[in-house]
Amino acid sequence: MAAKLPPSPERLAQAGRLLADGASQREVQRTTGIARETLRKHFPRQGWSYVEGGRFRALTRNERNVA
Repeated sequence: MAAKLPPSPERLAQAGRLLADGASQREVQRTTGIARETLRKHFPRQGWSYVEGGRFRALTRNERNVA
């Protein structure tokens, strides 16, 4: 199995901008392709907390039931 290369500085900078704009780590992962574990390592305590993620999930679940 081949070792994974670290993300480029440009991709890390893009991830930092997305997190600063309020994106969740999962959304940043989908956008940049950087693993969430790597995001946590490079950007500790940035992104959504478990409480914020739970609130968002509850809101989107209710929205789906209304539509």
